[in-house]
Amino acid sequence: MTNIRFRKEKISIQNIGRQRFWIGVIAGLISAISTSLFFNHSREVLRLLTSMSADLLILKENELLFFNYFFSFLSTVLGLSITVWIWMQNKKHNRRKDRIYKQLSTTNTLLIFWVILMIISRFGSILPIILYGTPGYDNHLNLYDEYWVLFVLIPIVVFMQSWFTVRLVYQAGRWIFLSLLFSIMTAFTLQLTTTVNQEKLNSAYHQRFEKDYNYIDEEIRIAKEKYGVNFEEQTIEVLKKQITESSVEQVAKVKNAFSVDRPVTMDSIILQKIIIRNFKEGGWYYRRNSIENWRYALPIDILNQLDYFHRSSNETKEIFEILKEMIDLVNTPEIHWEEYQNYTETERRRSMGARYNIPAPLIEQLKEVRKKLLEDDQYPDFSQDLQVIKDGE
Repeated sequence: MTNIRFRKEKISIQNIGRQRFWIGVIAGLISAISTSLFFNHSREVLRLLTSMSADLLILKENELLFFNYFFSFLSTVLGLSITVWIWMQNKKHNRRKDRIYKQLSTTNTLLIFWVILMIISRFGSILPIILYGTPGYDNHLNLYDEYWVLFVLIPIVVFMQSWFTVRLVYQAGRWIFLSLLFSIMTAFTLQLTTTVNQEKLNSAYHQRFEKDYNYIDEEIRIAKEKYGVNFEEQTIEVLKKQITESSVEQVAKVKNAFSVDRPVTMDSIILQKIIIRNFKEGGWYYRRNSIENWRYALPIDILNQLDYFHRSSNETKEIFEILKEMIDLVNTPEIHWEEYQNYTETERRRSMGARYNIPAPLIEQLKEVRKKLLEDDQYPDFSQDLQVIKDGE
């Protein structure tokens, strides 16, 4: 009479095979380390790509730590999938359906491994290229705040799914608990050893605009010491952005502050001077050679603002500084291609902007304002510092 076994055996090294057991463990560790390195280095490469067309995507400290742990835990459980895949390829079958269940387990674990890897790679590359790298992106999709639970569930699902089909063949309660402890320790180790310090890329990016940032910090310091003007941290942060939505809106709001029929505030005057000096983006150009494309305060509006202040006031002094910066921008000399490496990115952008993006009506209006100020006896100490304006090509 045939002896049929209906009870599942407990999973053990003997049932798996000693050699297969250790091969699976080593392969899983190698897979976890390789996957973690792939995730972390790919993230930095994709962040670098965002800086080529938009502001560099910089994660806050808590966000960075969260995603570092996510990649570490996900890499660990994906490594566990490879381990289980190798373990379940043993040929020792104690029951009739063990062979089918083991084939189901190997297929399941391998499918989970590649599908999760494909999903993470797909979304991890599409978002930086399509969304994060789009000019104007300003944290519109905050994965950490809005979808953090999804990143907690993914590693849990992969871990449980890896053991689900194993339990069709073996009793694995104790091994599941031990593998969980081992996975947690491995994930913490990967977080400490395979993560990439984002400050390396951040520092390289900041060096591109170091001169701009230093100028902003110096003007903010002077405004506080001389005029008692305090800027919020958020305002300074936006001021150091290049083409985010909030940065473009800031440029537009400062421009509008000069066009209304009331005195402009000192903080808006300081901001306008900095914005012109750093030639910040302020929207798209729609009609070539139209004064409507000018992203900063119009010269005529700046002139009208002088009527609101005493000729010896601090506001008058800083308004003339705005005119000096505007004239200096218009007079920016052309930089030839062979000399580009000798100039900062902002200097190159100013050169291109002075050549192609300053409308002729704006230059004529600026000349007219300068002429009126030179003829006005109220501002002899300020107007004499206004340089001659070159004709646009």
